Parts: sequence; C-alpha cells; structure tokens
Amino acid sequence: VTNTPWGERVSFIFNPDSDLVAKPLHVSPFMDMLGNWKMKANEPGANIFITISVQHPNLGDYFTATLTAQRISSSMVNDLEMFFWLMPQKVALWIYWHALKLWWKNVPFIQHPRYTNPSYREEASIRNRKLQFCQISGQDDNSHLNFDSSYSSIMNQSSIKDRWCVWRDAQWPWG
Repeated sequence: VTNTPWGERVSFIFNPDSDLVAKPLHVSPFMDMLGNWKMKANEPGANIFITISVQHPNLGDYFTATLTAQRISSSMVNDLEMFFWLMPQKVALWIYWHALKLWWKNVPFIQHPRYTNPSYREEASIRNRKLQFCQISGQDDNSHLNFDSSYSSIMNQSSIKDRWCVWRDAQWPWG
C-alpha cells in the first residue's frame, strides 16, 4: 500500500480469504489512524480482485477501495503500452482532485502522524497485536481500543505474532 502524498509504502502478508489488520499507514489527510483494514483477495489467475475496507471504531465501515484487473495477452501489450505510461499520473491527479473536493467541503484535515507522534508505526504494531488477540479470543474487533498495559502478558502469548510489516520510501508515480 502506498500513500502518494507522503511517498511511503508498507508491505505485509495477509490472509487473502479475509484478514483484518490495524491501519499501519497514513493514507489520506482526511482519515485518522484508528481504523482497521479488512482485506480480501481472490487467487490470481486470468483476473484479480482485491478489496480493502476501512472499519473505524466511531464511524463504522466508511471507505472501501477495490482493484479489479484482467490479465492481457502479450500480443496486446504493444498496443496498450502507449497508454499505460500515463496511468500513474492519472491516478495521482485523481487522488489530488478528490482531496481538493473534500477540502472544499470543509472535511477536517488530519496531519500525518510522523509530525505529531513519531512512534505511530510502533503504535500501529501494538494495535495490530491487540486486534489479533480480539480475533483469537472471540471478542469484538473494537474492544482492542480499551486494552491497557494490564493486557501486556496476554499480548506476549506465542499465539499472537507480530505481523511481518515493512515500511519504506515509495517512488512518486511519475518518478
């Protein structure tokens, strides 16, 4: 997942049948970091379908992003190549256009947490461990928000693993 305005990228493994992960990346200046990403994907073949929905403890399910792609034959690549190079620019312009529309509607702007909370990545990892505990113990997914330090011994159980997650700089779409 890449956040275009800030040039960051996060990669992690998820269960394609259905998985829930604490939001690890500030993707939009109009969304806080309290949400969880519910992800689902089919097995890649002739088509691929990926869905990520944001579940927020106060706002509920309020955003869904989908990717639907179809494999093309190698004979079509040359015909389509002259248009594909524009896709990153098109997506970037679309992102900024929609951000402008939200700003125009006075949707509150949320600063990237690296400026206000340098430990936001570690906090995302802790939230994810708590979220995994809720799933293992059969609790409501939002109950992880109420956990305090008294849960630390439970959180260190071997059944709760840190999700493999790597943050790195991303190239700009036109770079």
